[in-house]
Amino acid sequence: MNIISLIEAGKDFGIKNLFDNFTLHINEKERLGLIGPNGSGKSTLLKIIAGEESIDNGKRLCAKSLKLSLVSQEDTLLDHESILESVLRNCGEKRDLIIQFNQISESVGKEPNNEQLLNKLANIGELMDQSNSWGLEFKIKEILDKLGIKDLNKLISELSGGYKKRVSLAAALVSDPDLLLLDEPTNHLDASSIEWLENWLKNFKGGLILVTHDRYVLDKVTNRIVEVNKGEAIIYKGNYSNYLKQKSELQNARNNYENKFHSVLRRELKWLQQGPKARSSKQKARLIRIKEMQSKEVKQNKKLLDMKYLKRRIGKLIIEADNIKITNNGKENGDILLKEFSYSFNKEDRVGFIGPNGSGKSTLLNILAGQIKPLEGSLKIGETIKIGYLDQVSKELNQKVNLNRKVIEYLEEIATRIKIHNREVTASQLLENFLFPPSQQHSPLSKLSGGERRRLSLCRILISAPNVIILDEPTNDLDIQTLSVLEDFLEDFHGCVIIVSHDRFFLDRTVDRIFNFENALLKRFEGNYSSFLEKQEKKKISSKSKSIDNRPKKSLLPAKESISQISTKSHISKVSKRKRSFKENKELCELEKELSILEEKKRNLEEAISLNSENLTNKSFQLAELIDQIGSKEERWIELSEIEV
Repeated sequence: MNIISLIEAGKDFGIKNLFDNFTLHINEKERLGLIGPNGSGKSTLLKIIAGEESIDNGKRLCAKSLKLSLVSQEDTLLDHESILESVLRNCGEKRDLIIQFNQISESVGKEPNNEQLLNKLANIGELMDQSNSWGLEFKIKEILDKLGIKDLNKLISELSGGYKKRVSLAAALVSDPDLLLLDEPTNHLDASSIEWLENWLKNFKGGLILVTHDRYVLDKVTNRIVEVNKGEAIIYKGNYSNYLKQKSELQNARNNYENKFHSVLRRELKWLQQGPKARSSKQKARLIRIKEMQSKEVKQNKKLLDMKYLKRRIGKLIIEADNIKITNNGKENGDILLKEFSYSFNKEDRVGFIGPNGSGKSTLLNILAGQIKPLEGSLKIGETIKIGYLDQVSKELNQKVNLNRKVIEYLEEIATRIKIHNREVTASQLLENFLFPPSQQHSPLSKLSGGERRRLSLCRILISAPNVIILDEPTNDLDIQTLSVLEDFLEDFHGCVIIVSHDRFFLDRTVDRIFNFENALLKRFEGNYSSFLEKQEKKKISSKSKSIDNRPKKSLLPAKESISQISTKSHISKVSKRKRSFKENKELCELEKELSILEEKKRNLEEAISLNSENLTNKSFQLAELIDQIGSKEERWIELSEIEV
């Protein structure tokens, strides 16, 4: 059943035609991915589908009473609201009950013996029971926790841009819409949060339309791809892998057509040059056909530059870190993020640093790039070392530059040409390779989008011919096409590469050594990100199976945290004295059966892994999903078990 349709739709911004005569039908179980270069119109198309942007021609049809939720790249939160109020904005009457419960719970945490507060808490608990609000409370807790949102009473006005994006995402997931539209939801999330989001989206019952540069997410949650580029919007069936296959086949067919077209045109022009004397109707028709062929535009598939990088001299000493220490505020009295880190980088290193948000990754890169001094320890950088550093927010371009300057001028300020694969390439050619057409190269910097500025910062770094490249979250705001160009470049780059990224696909292609932030230490692992995940899952298998098989009985279960405890961590000695409902008793019995079945599946899968190492990656992912399901159901089982019968 179609819930939204665009029929012969067109959108034109005057200087740029985003798409024309485009028809798209979106069904209630849609799994659609939008891809294309920065500035091609993905975000605009998403807003058009959501009804927040008009079309210039054609029609948009939408089912009545459709509930949709759009998480755009622009901030739409209200500064005066708290995080909890924002997340619950579209949850109706349950919103007020949960907010009240949270506020009273916090007060009880401060005054555990206040009978008046305890009675209020009990009354609110009964109302939540009657309105079936407990399931929503549990859902909110899980989503906020997985997205790393802790202080629920903090005002939106006090949050960073990245944190606001996470709150907007949480609000959309909690609202349970019929159609969920997400614009780069993985930006500002760490790898573990992205993996959780990926699984959440796979299990989401409604429709989904997704703009993301994360190719693993695209591959696992979509079943149709729309590519928006150069005034066209083309639909491909299947996930991202199928899109790549179809795109390759289409490219080959187009190349064959172009070759045949030009062959026929050359033959016709040769006939024309012979100057035929006769002017029969047949020959006149042939002349008309030649003129049509000459005027017809055949879309050329622009061949990208060979990005094999010419070696720059590099000495024995690259970057040497000795006992580096990091705190959250850069001072001795701050919380320790990194106790000590010692490592000597070599000229062929491909190193990736991973860890949760706030663990100290960006601070460490600033130290390694020589931008700031370490709190303790020392750093040595070789005399022949030229570092190209792309920080997380492209400070140079966003804060220190005259935005009236032209794009090409900003690049040529560093160099007018660069040597690549034994030949010189101009700044203009480099820009074209990174998807800046000649017309855009002479536009002012102020006209560039956030993603285009990020791409330009990358070009400026590369044209400086570094022999050490340091990249902090390079995939943020970059489109898939640019990422592919960058990955190819790094593959042939002769020098040291140091990367912080949450993009699993990008890490898999670019690094062969991982440093993981764990308990204020950096644990070293040889291999790419997928190999690292496999090893982590193997570690969890034995300990996880023991803890699940020996699940404690009801009388030994710890008290479950209320939603307020996510932010305050206050212990509430007394909670609502409600009794378990008939529906909850039934749910508890069903959970017992489901847990038994899931645990049996888990044991069988563990046995299969131990007996046969074939398809280990897929089996490991299946095991991780099973463990996650068991964990979620156990949490619900614990919650229901401690309610009074």
